[in-house]
Amino acid sequence: MTQSSLVLSLNRVEFFGGVERVLLNCAQATRLRRFETLIACPAPGELANEAQRRAVEILPLSINRSKATGSPVGWLRLLLALRRGRREVTEVARRRNVRLLHTHHPIGALYAIEATKKLGLPLLLHVHETLPVHVFYRAVVRHVIPFCNAFVCCSERSRQLMLALGAPASRVHVIYNGVDPSFLMPGDHVEELAQRGPHIGIFGVLEPRKGQDVFVQAARRIAMQHETAKFWIVGDLSFAENASYVDGLRKAIAEAGLADRIRFTGHRRDVRDWMAGMDIIVLASRDREALPTVLIEGAVLGRALVATDVGGVREIIADGSTGLVVAPGDVDALAHAIDRCLGSEGRQFGNAARADALCRFDFDRFGRQMADLYESMLSQEAVHAR
Repeated sequence: MTQSSLVLSLNRVEFFGGVERVLLNCAQATRLRRFETLIACPAPGELANEAQRRAVEILPLSINRSKATGSPVGWLRLLLALRRGRREVTEVARRRNVRLLHTHHPIGALYAIEATKKLGLPLLLHVHETLPVHVFYRAVVRHVIPFCNAFVCCSERSRQLMLALGAPASRVHVIYNGVDPSFLMPGDHVEELAQRGPHIGIFGVLEPRKGQDVFVQAARRIAMQHETAKFWIVGDLSFAENASYVDGLRKAIAEAGLADRIRFTGHRRDVRDWMAGMDIIVLASRDREALPTVLIEGAVLGRALVATDVGGVREIIADGSTGLVVAPGDVDALAHAIDRCLGSEGRQFGNAARADALCRFDFDRFGRQMADLYESMLSQEAVHAR
């Protein structure tokens, strides 16, 4: 085998959510095809911890999350961080002989532009968002499009976003995410899930967009009908500004007298085992779910899936066949769908979802398609360099 080519993958946050799962899966899948990945991100954090567990190298860099702000001081800080971060990315790419830059958010592309121009490195933007998007996101994407050699979209809905923002169709590719092979291996039983159920879980970082508050309201209604049902909120706080949201969730649960039935687990490294122990996995997001990793992983485990109709959810779930899809924010509809899945329909949905997901979200296929795109970008760059 020829020597591996080094890919510098940039991520703007340090926590471990769905995008970060895709990032690490990509690093592992392409490693089998002569690509080695170095991840640049803020550190320490759960992403760095998980990367270490998977033997993927992390490089702590001054990458600022770069959230839009109305404060002049805030913008000055962002610009200073960007200036410093661009220098760091360029220096690392030069020193480590990086061959390709792969960023998982347009903010990362801002940090990669200098290395792209100075070192002639191809730049790939991985798109994990769908319409509608914030005006700041639109502006950043339109700025970085000319510097990107290719765009990989995790769903057709993401592809529609990039075309709407002006990306050339010839450079936009759709590659569905693959599932970590560990999800297909027998796992350990979770002690907390050994008690009588059914067990119903929502997985993801804790923030308003993910709709844990809607899940809690639906859980209150289900709890009145199913006396032994348990509800699990699996995940940790995303950003400090969402602390009041989590406090509100805890308060609502306590006021309903359901603290012993609706529980928080925090971040779990054994998330696969938690998923496998659920009877139903719920996605209650309000928007911006390009191709929810949790639904793909829940599907390969054969769990009953209930999800809101956002982003690329319908690219995973065939409503009424491999799960149930409801309108976002509709507590009654969510509770009714969960109730349906507590019967025999839930088992049927889970079996159908597993058979479908094993075909469409295969890890080897994902790695092969990503590596082929890497190869194509490097080949084009070699032709341009002659």
